Amino acid sequence: MFSTGFKYFFGVTVLSAVALIMSVALFEKLALVGVAISFLIAVGALLAGLASFTGDGTTRDANTSTAELVTASLWPLVTAVGVVFLALGLVTSSIVFFGGIVVLLAALSEWMVQAWSERASTDSSHNSAARKRLLNPIEFPVLAAVGLGVVIFSFSRIMLTVNKSTGAVLFIVAGALVLVAGTLFAIKPNMNRSVGAAVCVLGALAIVAGGVASAVSGEREELVEAAAEGHFSHAECGPEESKYFDKLAEGTLSLRSNVSAIVVYQDGELIANVQGINSPQKSITVARSNPTNIVFRNATEGEFRLVAHLGHSAAGESLDKSHQDSTCTQLVAPGSEQSLTFNIAKPSSAENAYYLYIAGSEDKKIEMVVP
Repeated sequence: MFSTGFKYFFGVTVLSAVALIMSVALFEKLALVGVAISFLIAVGALLAGLASFTGDGTTRDANTSTAELVTASLWPLVTAVGVVFLALGLVTSSIVFFGGIVVLLAALSEWMVQAWSERASTDSSHNSAARKRLLNPIEFPVLAAVGLGVVIFSFSRIMLTVNKSTGAVLFIVAGALVLVAGTLFAIKPNMNRSVGAAVCVLGALAIVAGGVASAVSGEREELVEAAAEGHFSHAECGPEESKYFDKLAEGTLSLRSNVSAIVVYQDGELIANVQGINSPQKSITVARSNPTNIVFRNATEGEFRLVAHLGHSAAGESLDKSHQDSTCTQLVAPGSEQSLTFNIAKPSSAENAYYLYIAGSEDKKIEMVVP
């Protein structure tokens, strides 16, 4: 019969060997991690041999009354898994590393409490009750949160895979099933617990299975296209209406604090009203390396957008002189206004000219001077 120490060290050795094999298969450069795992295998094998030879330091005539209270534990194996995650996380990603820390801390805590409870008394039922009183208030909320997170994440994968109409139907069906199950539990409060647990487990497994299948098949086509093209992450500053950028365009502003200038497009002219200066301006001064807020007001029939030309980018200077950094508002309806915020890092020069203009009419512009 193998001793407990031998089982533990043998498990560490096997899991370390598996980790080394996975590292060799997945990574080209093992370096220090491969050497560390190799030494861990050697040390684990040595300790397993010593534990088997010495029998964990116990004698044959030892008192077996307390040994009968000791139950099999899965926590040494979980602890070894946490150690493997720690080692793999050093060469893969921080998520795996911190996941290993969480698994390791949880397994060590459970392992220590189980060892303490098994020696609390000579009554196994009392020992089990002592463990439950200490850990159940922690285990149940954590397990519920983890289970709920898995269900929510799986359901989100399903919603990202099916089309919008099917998603609405799934929401209705899922809500109806929850309502039916809740009504059934309320009508029959004395229902067998195993039946209620089976209903909940089957429902959770169905959602998780659907989430796994949806994650494998990937997101629906329009979401993949939107992520690839960045419909909602970049401004489209042409004079024509954009399908995505101009959707639900704003028309009013509630906050007007720290505004550098109010730019008005009226009677085919673009002018700037600067606080403290009575006459309209065709040039404004902009602070360098600070956020600049401009309010654009459209006082002309038709929809127009204000574009801020921010000079050539560093990459554009070396690759393509025609490339320019710019940002813009959405199309602004007559009588409406929008804000435009930008940050200019370099002062004005022959290479870096900054100005505001109307999209499609670059001759109607206001110079921006950056000292």
